[in-house]
Amino acid sequence: MGWYRDFEIEAAENAPLDPEATKERRNLILGLPIYGISANGLMEENALTEYFNTPDDKPMLTDGKYASAPDYLDPGYFHFTRGVGRTVIFRLPYLSAVSGACVHALKQDEVAARLPRKVDILVSPNGKDWQKLGTIAEFYCDEPKAQAKAEITFDKAYKALYAAFRIDTVGHVWLDELELFGRTDISAAADITAGDKLGAEINYVNRYPDYSDFLGVHNVLLSYHCAAPEKVGESRLGLITEEQYLPYVAYIKDGRIQDTLFDSFLYLPYSNFTYSKWYKCAEGWKYYVNNIFEENCNLQALENTVARVGKELGRPDYKVQVFFSILHTNVRYGDHPDKFGDLDGDGVDEDMTSLADREKAIKWCIDEQVARYKAGSYPHCELSAFYWFEEDINYADKYEFATIAFARDYLHSLGYKLFWIPYFQASGFQDWKEAGFDIACMQPNYAFRDTVPRQRLYDNARLTKQLGMCYEMEIGGFDAHHVDKFRDYMDCGAETGYMHSVKMYYQGGVPGEFYRAYKSEDPSLHALYDDLYAYCKEKYVSRRDR
Repeated sequence: MGWYRDFEIEAAENAPLDPEATKERRNLILGLPIYGISANGLMEENALTEYFNTPDDKPMLTDGKYASAPDYLDPGYFHFTRGVGRTVIFRLPYLSAVSGACVHALKQDEVAARLPRKVDILVSPNGKDWQKLGTIAEFYCDEPKAQAKAEITFDKAYKALYAAFRIDTVGHVWLDELELFGRTDISAAADITAGDKLGAEINYVNRYPDYSDFLGVHNVLLSYHCAAPEKVGESRLGLITEEQYLPYVAYIKDGRIQDTLFDSFLYLPYSNFTYSKWYKCAEGWKYYVNNIFEENCNLQALENTVARVGKELGRPDYKVQVFFSILHTNVRYGDHPDKFGDLDGDGVDEDMTSLADREKAIKWCIDEQVARYKAGSYPHCELSAFYWFEEDINYADKYEFATIAFARDYLHSLGYKLFWIPYFQASGFQDWKEAGFDIACMQPNYAFRDTVPRQRLYDNARLTKQLGMCYEMEIGGFDAHHVDKFRDYMDCGAETGYMHSVKMYYQGGVPGEFYRAYKSEDPSLHALYDDLYAYCKEKYVSRRDR
């Protein structure tokens, strides 16, 4: 898929030398044009616009001018959107001694402009042989909106005619300047050690996860519970009943339970809770855990429903798996409260700017849910994994990887798995395994906006397979249009193969859209429920193949 100019790196066995070579340290690429940009991985067709991906003939990266404000609309920024990464290559006028580099970037959380996780700096004296001289990896910034920079000084100066910045593109990466420091006097510069590759360092798995990779799980329903207290209302939002769970635990036809349906249920909070004050204080965290174990609702309702279905199917020992969520300790929505509060009863408020207290909060969140689960009676619901409740990895947070690693290691010590569901090409999606998740499931986000083309489903299918991820199924509403879009998901799954892998399903909060299909007396809408059953059981046939 073309966007940047096609180019070939010209070999130069005898690189030109500067006749007026100087030992003055300066920015060697100031004012230089980009020699070429290569895209490391998939770039979406609908993101190939100048707004999302700046053409490679624009000068912003090397014009010596920094953007005037930390605002994504400032024209001084060079844009990269999605894909795994970009490699930006420059050819220097002369063979030079390269000693360091600097990258200037925008962080603006409100529009998902992220700081890159890392930028590798590679050089070549001849266009053929390359060495990675170092990696800029500490783009840490606590402010939600800022102009940030990070730089590196190499262990020595190296001879180079070409230089490449290999940039991880985490969602939206807006850069206003790249700088490469050195001198044109190469008398004391070292020769490179050839052997590094210019392309992206990505481990392509090229298969969807087997069921055995994740607890034998086939179909996971995202079972939203816990609305903010002021949002519960007469509808009892977030308090799921047995009647609401029944058509998810069982496949019902002609009023009778015919078979099982979803084999796993993920408990996670509504967005009106996570965007409220409750998500940012100990009182709210305790309220959240209590909500899972609300009497006769949520987990208890699921337990009772599974027991009933198993009995009616002659399978009294039938179980489903349940997954709980780990709330995020770097609360990024709005201002932090003056005090988070005391989670563990030691009389001391937790400080979420401290790694130790963030780890303590994660441990409390896990321990409290495990203890409440074990104290109850849920023989038909087996707790086996926890969900990392954030949809991207915030590389600007210096504790992000450490807190994920802590959660992973602690859960593994208890015998549980850790998993993640990033949105489409979210920050860090390609690093899911390195981050420590046992499995990751990427959202295509096709269901919610009609401006997203159907091709997105196939792009997501290809990328998830390359990276060994599973696939989230999504429905964005209950009408003929949204039902048809969900069938697009099923068609793509049958055609590409992710139907035969671990699948996770978003359909709003329970009771949700599939429940409405089950209850609908309109045959065309009710048919969605029957198609869902066929898909869950891997018997669905794409409309193209009928």
